Amino acid sequence: MASAQTQSQHTTGPAQVRGRLGFLSALAVILTLFASAWTAGLTGVNGLSARAQSPPQLEQLSSRSYLIHTNLSRDEVRGFGRHMDTVFAQYQDRFREFHATADQHMPLYLLRTEQQYQRFMTSQGINAANTGGMFFFSPKAQGLATWVQGRSRSQAFQVLQHEGFHQFAFNHLGQELPIWINEGLAQYFEDAIIVEDKMTTGLANARRVQLVRHALTTETAIDFSTLIGISPEQWADTLSSDPKRAALMYAQSWSITFFLIHGENKRYQSAFALYLQKVSTGRDSQSAFREAFGADDLGPMARRWARFASEQQPDPINTAASRMEFLGEALRFMHQHGEQTPRTLTKLRDALKARHFVVTRRAHGLTTEMSADDPDLYRYRRHNGSTGQFKLLEPVRDDLPPRITAAGLRPEPTLVWSRDTEGKLVQDIEYR
Repeated sequence: MASAQTQSQHTTGPAQVRGRLGFLSALAVILTLFASAWTAGLTGVNGLSARAQSPPQLEQLSSRSYLIHTNLSRDEVRGFGRHMDTVFAQYQDRFREFHATADQHMPLYLLRTEQQYQRFMTSQGINAANTGGMFFFSPKAQGLATWVQGRSRSQAFQVLQHEGFHQFAFNHLGQELPIWINEGLAQYFEDAIIVEDKMTTGLANARRVQLVRHALTTETAIDFSTLIGISPEQWADTLSSDPKRAALMYAQSWSITFFLIHGENKRYQSAFALYLQKVSTGRDSQSAFREAFGADDLGPMARRWARFASEQQPDPINTAASRMEFLGEALRFMHQHGEQTPRTLTKLRDALKARHFVVTRRAHGLTTEMSADDPDLYRYRRHNGSTGQFKLLEPVRDDLPPRITAAGLRPEPTLVWSRDTEGKLVQDIEYR
């Protein structure tokens, strides 16, 4: 609800890769993971700004639940359609009490490049600068839109899952969901993974866990009742005026949502469902929360959540995948610049530390830096508490970097490589 025209926009900023190569050029070292701040300044081959160019020509393809408008090849689209059909089915199952049905295909706009995404959104009368994907609604149309090139397939899926929930909520849960729970649930589903065509949820994002825990420790957390009752206008004001507070606002919304779904042996799930039903019809959020949970005073609930959040541990799968993405960006950087890519983790670690390799990411106003000097980036924790080291596997083709796996995790993630129809490297994390 960042503007009158947009229900949601995935506003995550540039990911920068830094190493001892003289930075090459500004464009060479900026790798887009979710969105990049400099895109609005790009120019097309005709010398006009991206915003002034006509929108790309799109083909329409149908999956079970989506009408996909795209300039990708049919083979490329097939994987996205299958993934999002699985996600949509999960939304239907989780919210079946709302009688959510797929009586019509949901519009999905899947562009190849960020520049094309910007041009398309402009054609809809929406300024999508600095966004990595968006569920939009305007007098012209509504839909879920993003792009794929320059980011990993897994990261594109995360954007689609996040914004896809906003689209589902708008169409099936009503347009009155409070902003905190709309964003909390979107992040909850953003973190989910697909294993054998089934969605695995309940994965605790390490960055959000740590951010909320720090806020509780330093007594800077947002008041529980205040967050439950925050208005879209107050949310938007915080986004524009206080990025650090906005990052906590997102993380804490996710944390409370996670607690209401999983906390204390899932004892709050029925009350949580009742709360969603009440607010979906336009009921005041704080009043609906008190009624659904049978608590005139929200203080005890706030303390139970704070205790849960203080003790919550990041999920090993989520944490390992994030570290594998870092190693993947390093391999991509080396491969694209003609360097011989290491075939063992030890050699890769030594090469990255020698050049002080860093990846910086920005999401919801929070900037995090991943440095090759951090020893944790080369290892992972298994569910039984033991530690493993990532292993580099032989590439499946000579023109691809090595794969990366985390043996012993269940499901076991493997970072794999392919090339799109334009020959660009694409990384993805597969689970088995």
